[in-house]
Amino acid sequence: MFVSQPEYEFPFPPDLTHPGSQHWRIVELTLHAPWFLVSVEIIDPEHPDCSLTRTLCIAWDSDLAELLGTLEPGRVKGLVCMMPAWQSPSGQWTSREIREVWRCRSAAGHSVVLADTAGEKFDCGMVPDHQEPIEQELILRISPPATTRQRRAQPRSRHSRRAGARKSVT
Repeated sequence: MFVSQPEYEFPFPPDLTHPGSQHWRIVELTLHAPWFLVSVEIIDPEHPDCSLTRTLCIAWDSDLAELLGTLEPGRVKGLVCMMPAWQSPSGQWTSREIREVWRCRSAAGHSVVLADTAGEKFDCGMVPDHQEPIEQELILRISPPATTRQRRAQPRSRHSRRAGARKSVT
């Protein structure tokens, strides 16, 4: 699904990369089907206070479900389904932020069902819709990001300080 060409390989310094890995400046999508961006928090075992977010591109919903089943749910910071043009009213690639991932089984077979942030469930359109699943297993539920009610105090700009000073000098 994702391909690249040798001229797009990025020469990453050997001391900063994992053995055998390759880095690419450009990749091409060869199949116009839904794919996924998963953001996962990685904690440094030697320094538990240090973490970074690793983003994975995943081509198949079955691989997505398998990967998510191996991760601690709290480490998954975000999941986006990239929807191809044929599934979009605009005729262009679009994205849907995902909150839940379900593994389903019905008489028609197995599938992965996603629920977006509005709660709308969909199956990416790659398998027949499962009207009456026999089994549903919740693989992941991502909690909405916590919003802070307090806004951080912003320092006034130099321009606004001067304007305030002028107003008080009348």
